[in-house]
Amino acid sequence: MAGTLTADFIKHYPGGAVIHGSASLRCDAHSVTVLFGPSGCGKTTVLRCLAGLERPEKGEIRFGDETWLDAKAGVCLTPQQRGIGFVFQDYALFPHLDVAANIGYALAALPKSERHSRVEEIMLRYDIAGLGKMLPRELSGGQQQRVALARAIVRRPRLLLLDEPLSALDTALREDLRDDLCQQLRSLDLPVILVTHDRAEARLLGDQLVVMHGGQVQQSGSAADVFAKPANAEVARALGLQRQENPASATVLI
Repeated sequence: MAGTLTADFIKHYPGGAVIHGSASLRCDAHSVTVLFGPSGCGKTTVLRCLAGLERPEKGEIRFGDETWLDAKAGVCLTPQQRGIGFVFQDYALFPHLDVAANIGYALAALPKSERHSRVEEIMLRYDIAGLGKMLPRELSGGQQQRVALARAIVRRPRLLLLDEPLSALDTALREDLRDDLCQQLRSLDLPVILVTHDRAEARLLGDQLVVMHGGQVQQSGSAADVFAKPANAEVARALGLQRQENPASATVLI
Protein backbone atom coordinates (compact mmCIF):
# COMPACT_ATOMS: atom_id res chain seq x y z
CA MET A 1 0.00 0.00 0.00
CA ALA A 2 1.35 3.42 -0.90
CA GLY A 3 -0.06 6.88 -1.24
CA THR A 4 0.06 10.44 0.00
CA LEU A 5 -2.19 11.99 2.62
CA THR A 6 -2.53 15.72 2.03
CA ALA A 7 -4.36 17.98 4.45
CA ASP A 8 -4.97 21.70 4.75
CA PHE A 9 -7.88 22.50 7.02
CA ILE A 10 -9.03 24.74 9.87
CA LYS A 11 -11.04 23.63 12.91
CA HIS A 12 -12.58 26.24 15.23
CA TYR A 13 -13.65 25.64 18.82
CA PRO A 14 -15.94 27.73 21.06
CA GLY A 15 -13.85 30.21 22.97
CA GLY A 16 -11.59 31.06 20.09
CA ALA A 17 -9.21 28.10 19.76
CA VAL A 18 -8.25 27.58 16.12
CA ILE A 19 -6.38 24.50 14.85
CA HIS A 20 -4.75 24.60 11.42
CA GLY A 21 -3.72 21.18 10.10
CA SER A 22 -1.45 21.41 7.09
CA ALA A 23 0.85 18.62 5.88
CA SER A 24 1.62 16.26 3.04
CA LEU A 25 2.50 12.81 4.39
CA ARG A 26 3.93 9.78 2.66
CA CYS A 27 1.72 6.82 3.58
CA ASP A 28 3.65 3.73 2.50
CA ALA A 29 3.27 0.33 4.11
CA HIS A 30 5.29 0.16 7.34
CA SER A 31 5.69 3.96 7.51
CA VAL A 32 5.08 5.66 10.87
CA THR A 33 4.33 9.38 11.09
CA VAL A 34 4.37 11.07 14.50
CA LEU A 35 2.29 14.17 15.29
CA PHE A 36 4.36 15.70 18.06
CA GLY A 37 4.06 18.69 20.34
CA PRO A 38 3.21 19.85 23.87
CA SER A 39 -0.17 19.18 25.47
CA GLY A 40 -2.89 21.43 24.07
CA CYS A 41 -1.10 22.23 20.80
CA GLY A 42 -3.84 20.67 18.64
CA LYS A 43 -2.26 17.40 17.58
CA THR A 44 -5.13 15.19 18.77
CA THR A 45 -7.61 17.48 17.00
CA VAL A 46 -5.64 17.06 13.77
CA LEU A 47 -5.66 13.27 14.23
CA ARG A 48 -9.41 13.22 14.85
CA CYS A 49 -10.01 15.38 11.77
CA LEU A 50 -7.93 12.98 9.67
CA ALA A 51 -10.01 10.11 11.06
CA GLY A 52 -13.36 11.79 10.36
CA LEU A 53 -14.24 12.04 14.05
CA GLU A 54 -14.15 15.85 13.89
CA ARG A 55 -15.37 17.99 10.99
CA PRO A 56 -13.26 21.05 10.08
CA GLU A 57 -15.13 24.16 8.94
CA LYS A 58 -12.67 24.94 6.16
CA GLY A 59 -10.24 23.04 3.97
CA GLU A 60 -9.57 19.70 2.36
CA ILE A 61 -8.16 16.25 3.15
CA ARG A 62 -7.17 13.82 0.40
CA PHE A 63 -5.77 10.31 0.52
CA GLY A 64 -4.24 9.44 -2.82
CA ASP A 65 -6.92 10.29 -5.39
CA GLU A 66 -9.76 10.11 -2.84
CA THR A 67 -11.34 13.21 -1.31
CA TRP A 68 -12.06 12.64 2.38
CA LEU A 69 -12.94 16.23 3.19
CA ASP A 70 -13.93 19.16 1.02
CA ALA A 71 -15.58 21.63 3.37
CA LYS A 72 -16.58 23.99 0.58
CA ALA A 73 -18.33 21.20 -1.33
CA GLY A 74 -19.90 19.71 1.82
CA VAL A 75 -17.95 16.44 1.55
CA CYS A 76 -16.87 14.69 4.77
CA LEU A 77 -16.45 10.91 4.67
CA THR A 78 -17.05 8.87 7.82
CA PRO A 79 -14.21 6.89 9.44
CA GLN A 80 -15.72 3.72 7.97
CA GLN A 81 -15.72 5.23 4.48
CA ARG A 82 -12.11 6.31 4.92
CA GLY A 83 -11.06 2.81 6.00
CA ILE A 84 -9.53 4.03 9.26
CA GLY A 85 -8.44 2.04 12.28
CA PHE A 86 -8.31 4.17 15.45
CA VAL A 87 -6.79 3.48 18.87
CA PHE A 88 -8.01 5.93 21.52
CA GLN A 89 -5.81 7.31 24.27
CA ASP A 90 -7.73 5.41 26.97
CA TYR A 91 -8.19 2.41 24.60
CA ALA A 92 -12.02 2.69 24.89
CA LEU A 93 -12.55 -1.03 25.45
CA PHE A 94 -16.13 -2.05 26.22
CA PRO A 95 -16.06 -2.90 29.95
CA HIS A 96 -18.94 -5.40 29.74
CA LEU A 97 -17.43 -7.41 26.85
CA ASP A 98 -14.60 -9.91 27.13
CA VAL A 99 -11.45 -9.60 25.05
CA ALA A 100 -12.68 -11.74 22.17
CA ALA A 101 -15.98 -9.84 21.97
CA ASN A 102 -14.18 -6.49 22.10
CA ILE A 103 -11.97 -7.46 19.17
CA GLY A 104 -14.83 -8.99 17.20
CA TYR A 105 -17.18 -6.05 17.71
CA ALA A 106 -16.04 -4.39 14.50
CA LEU A 107 -16.72 -7.59 12.53
CA ALA A 108 -20.40 -7.93 13.38
CA ALA A 109 -21.37 -7.94 9.70
CA LEU A 110 -19.30 -11.06 8.97
CA PRO A 111 -20.58 -14.64 9.29
CA LYS A 112 -19.93 -16.06 12.75
CA SER A 113 -17.36 -18.59 11.56
CA GLU A 114 -15.32 -15.99 9.69
CA ARG A 115 -15.55 -13.55 12.58
CA HIS A 116 -14.30 -16.20 15.00
CA SER A 117 -11.42 -17.12 12.67
CA ARG A 118 -10.32 -13.49 12.27
CA VAL A 119 -10.45 -12.87 16.03
CA GLU A 120 -8.43 -16.01 16.79
CA GLU A 121 -5.85 -15.06 14.18
CA ILE A 122 -5.31 -11.54 15.50
CA MET A 123 -5.19 -12.71 19.13
CA LEU A 124 -2.39 -15.13 18.25
CA ARG A 125 -0.54 -12.39 16.40
CA TYR A 126 -0.59 -10.07 19.42
CA ASP A 127 0.12 -12.78 21.99
CA ILE A 128 -3.21 -12.44 23.77
CA ALA A 129 -4.72 -15.78 22.75
CA GLY A 130 -5.17 -16.89 26.35
CA LEU A 131 -7.09 -13.76 27.33
CA GLY A 132 -10.21 -14.18 25.20
CA LYS A 133 -12.64 -14.71 28.10
CA MET A 134 -11.21 -11.98 30.33
CA LEU A 135 -12.82 -8.57 30.88
CA PRO A 136 -10.83 -5.35 30.34
CA ARG A 137 -10.66 -4.64 34.10
CA GLU A 138 -8.82 -7.95 34.57
CA LEU A 139 -6.03 -6.98 32.14
CA SER A 140 -2.78 -5.14 32.70
CA GLY A 141 -2.21 -1.83 30.94
CA GLY A 142 0.03 -3.48 28.37
CA GLN A 143 -2.55 -6.18 27.68
CA GLN A 144 -5.29 -3.56 27.24
CA GLN A 145 -3.09 -1.76 24.72
CA ARG A 146 -2.62 -4.97 22.71
CA VAL A 147 -6.37 -5.64 22.72
CA ALA A 148 -7.11 -2.12 21.52
CA LEU A 149 -4.53 -2.43 18.75
CA ALA A 150 -5.87 -5.85 17.75
CA ARG A 151 -9.43 -4.46 17.60
CA ALA A 152 -8.29 -1.64 15.30
CA ILE A 153 -6.29 -3.95 13.02
CA VAL A 154 -8.77 -6.83 12.75
CA ARG A 155 -10.94 -4.74 10.37
CA ARG A 156 -7.94 -4.60 8.00
CA PRO A 157 -7.93 -0.80 7.67
CA ARG A 158 -5.96 1.16 5.09
CA LEU A 159 -4.55 3.57 7.66
CA LEU A 160 -4.04 3.18 11.42
CA LEU A 161 -4.29 6.19 13.74
CA LEU A 162 -3.23 6.11 17.40
CA ASP A 163 -3.81 8.85 19.98
CA GLU A 164 -1.07 8.84 22.66
CA PRO A 165 -0.90 5.01 22.69
CA LEU A 166 1.41 4.83 25.74
CA SER A 167 0.16 7.75 27.83
CA ALA A 168 -2.43 5.70 29.74
CA LEU A 169 0.40 3.61 31.25
CA ASP A 170 2.57 4.45 34.24
CA THR A 171 6.07 5.74 33.50
CA ALA A 172 7.97 2.49 34.12
CA LEU A 173 5.59 0.40 32.03
CA ARG A 174 5.54 3.04 29.27
CA GLU A 175 9.30 2.85 28.94
CA ASP A 176 9.21 -0.95 28.91
CA LEU A 177 6.61 -1.03 26.14
CA ARG A 178 8.16 1.51 23.75
CA ASP A 179 10.28 -1.05 21.95
CA ASP A 180 7.40 -3.52 21.92
CA LEU A 181 5.07 -0.97 20.32
CA CYS A 182 7.77 -0.03 17.79
CA GLN A 183 8.10 -3.67 16.70
CA GLN A 184 4.32 -4.07 16.49
CA LEU A 185 3.91 -0.99 14.29
CA ARG A 186 6.83 -1.92 12.01
CA SER A 187 5.30 -5.36 11.47
CA LEU A 188 2.07 -3.91 10.07
CA ASP A 189 1.59 -3.82 6.32
CA LEU A 190 -0.10 -0.43 6.45
CA PRO A 191 0.79 3.20 7.23
CA VAL A 192 0.50 4.51 10.77
CA ILE A 193 0.00 8.02 12.15
CA LEU A 194 0.28 8.49 15.91
CA VAL A 195 0.17 11.34 18.40
CA THR A 196 2.62 11.77 21.26
CA HIS A 197 4.03 14.54 23.43
CA ASP A 198 6.97 12.34 24.48
CA ARG A 199 10.28 13.13 22.74
CA ALA A 200 11.71 9.63 23.28
CA GLU A 201 8.63 8.06 21.67
CA ALA A 202 8.76 10.50 18.76
CA ARG A 203 12.42 9.72 18.08
CA LEU A 204 12.01 5.96 18.44
CA LEU A 205 8.72 5.44 16.64
CA GLY A 206 8.62 7.96 13.81
CA ASP A 207 9.93 7.87 10.24
CA GLN A 208 8.24 11.21 9.62
CA LEU A 209 7.69 13.92 12.20
CA VAL A 210 5.10 16.69 12.24
CA VAL A 211 5.79 19.21 15.01
CA MET A 212 2.91 21.36 16.25
CA HIS A 213 2.74 24.37 18.53
CA GLY A 214 -0.09 26.79 19.25
CA GLY A 215 -2.52 25.08 16.88
CA GLN A 216 -0.13 25.30 13.91
CA VAL A 217 2.17 22.87 12.15
CA GLN A 218 5.64 24.33 12.68
CA GLN A 219 7.70 21.77 10.76
CA SER A 220 7.33 18.42 9.01
CA GLY A 221 9.81 16.07 7.40
CA SER A 222 11.86 12.98 8.14
CA ALA A 223 12.40 12.50 11.87
CA ALA A 224 16.18 12.63 11.38
CA ASP A 225 16.01 15.93 9.50
CA VAL A 226 13.62 17.59 11.97
CA PHE A 227 15.75 16.63 14.98
CA ALA A 228 18.93 17.68 13.17
CA LYS A 229 17.63 21.00 11.82
CA PRO A 230 14.69 22.44 13.80
CA ALA A 231 12.96 25.13 11.76
CA ASN A 232 12.56 27.63 14.59
CA ALA A 233 12.93 28.17 18.32
CA GLU A 234 9.52 26.66 19.11
CA VAL A 235 10.43 23.41 17.35
CA ALA A 236 13.83 23.33 19.04
CA ARG A 237 12.27 23.77 22.49
CA ALA A 238 9.65 21.11 21.80
CA LEU A 239 12.37 18.66 20.79
CA GLY A 240 14.49 19.48 23.84
CA LEU A 241 17.11 21.31 21.80
CA GLN A 242 18.67 24.75 22.22
CA ARG A 243 19.07 26.54 18.90
CA GLN A 244 22.37 28.38 18.53
CA GLU A 245 23.20 31.36 16.32
CA ASN A 246 24.63 28.82 13.91
CA PRO A 247 21.41 27.07 12.79
CA ALA A 248 23.27 23.85 12.01
CA SER A 249 24.18 23.37 15.67
CA ALA A 250 22.03 22.34 18.60
CA THR A 251 22.64 21.15 22.13
CA VAL A 252 20.48 18.95 24.29
CA LEU A 253 18.82 20.69 27.23
CA ILE A 254 19.59 19.04 30.55
